[in-house]
Amino acid sequence: MRRVVAVLGLAAVCTITFVLPAAAAGPGRLPQGPDHGPRTDRSGRIEVMTRNLYVGADIFRVFDATSPDEVPLLVTQVLQTVFATDFPSRSEALADEIARYRPHLIGLQEAELLRVQSPGDFLIGNPQPAETVLFDYLDILLADLAARGLDYRPVAVVENADVEVPYVAGLVGGVPQLDDVRVTDRDVILARGDVATADAHAANYLTALPVDLGFLSFDYLRGYTAVDATVHGRTVRFVNTHLETTTFTPLVQAAQAQELIGLVADETLPVIVVGDFNSSPDDPFPSAYAQLTAAGFVDTWLRRLGRPESGFTCCFNETLDDPAAELTERIDLVWARTGMDRPPYRDGVGPVRATVVGDALRDRTDGGLWPSDHAGVVSAMVLRTPR
Repeated sequence: MRRVVAVLGLAAVCTITFVLPAAAAGPGRLPQGPDHGPRTDRSGRIEVMTRNLYVGADIFRVFDATSPDEVPLLVTQVLQTVFATDFPSRSEALADEIARYRPHLIGLQEAELLRVQSPGDFLIGNPQPAETVLFDYLDILLADLAARGLDYRPVAVVENADVEVPYVAGLVGGVPQLDDVRVTDRDVILARGDVATADAHAANYLTALPVDLGFLSFDYLRGYTAVDATVHGRTVRFVNTHLETTTFTPLVQAAQAQELIGLVADETLPVIVVGDFNSSPDDPFPSAYAQLTAAGFVDTWLRRLGRPESGFTCCFNETLDDPAAELTERIDLVWARTGMDRPPYRDGVGPVRATVVGDALRDRTDGGLWPSDHAGVVSAMVLRTPR
């Protein structure tokens, strides 16, 4: 989501010829179904996915609080929306997407961990953090993948914002009982079982958005995960991130993007960077999109084969239940850089097969919910480097 979630989220490849995917999957579409997977994928493509799981509510509403007394009620309303948007049900739809494409690597954002404490101790300074798990989005998704016979494992996890706030759990003798809910934001890389990985790295950005509600102040942390992944005998550096929104200032996002670029500036392997960048091709400079482009990264959607499509991924309505909702921005992106960025070489990012997922009515849950407030992107490519 592009608005700040401050409280409750609060928190060396040899030159090879590009081989088009076999099968009539439709223009620009990736092959699907049982014929697409580790036993039949011989083209040398690497296939990746980026997916924002969505915490399940517009946590920005907590900013409406003008005093500490208003926080529990606002948090309660947000938490009710989280229950209504039903991540366990949405996880089933997300697992179906992954089963359809079976990408080698997946970058997840907002893989939240929600924990509760009863009674809460927020009003006396949170001396004991909430530890009782309410929802672990990562564990739920992994279980749904396993139920479909899919072998995926987390190979890099970063914990970002970790915030605990009170909510109204009920009435005891006519007096509201305040429990605490703790939301830990996480970004995760999943690797398919046949993908070897090494040199995992996870960290928070040094620059974070300062949040000050007068009665509650903290830095809203964002982060990144990275891993070396070997697919078809070729190794790439795969990076996943979720950058800050520019709602209040573009400077935090710009600083995080520059840190991300510096992270792989000296990398000799081909690099693929995926994530929710909260930045689109239409954003003015400074923006993460412009910075990554200037640093030599290729927006792989622009190399996509097939009929023109917008590639829009953001955003559905907060409650995920509007069948007429329209996506209007392309902020979930897949970038690539091969090292072929100096004459006489081209950039080495060949034609790409890519598609947006989770944006069709058939992708919704049985209860009519979109899988997330974002759509995702699956991209298959062959990267080339100098001999």
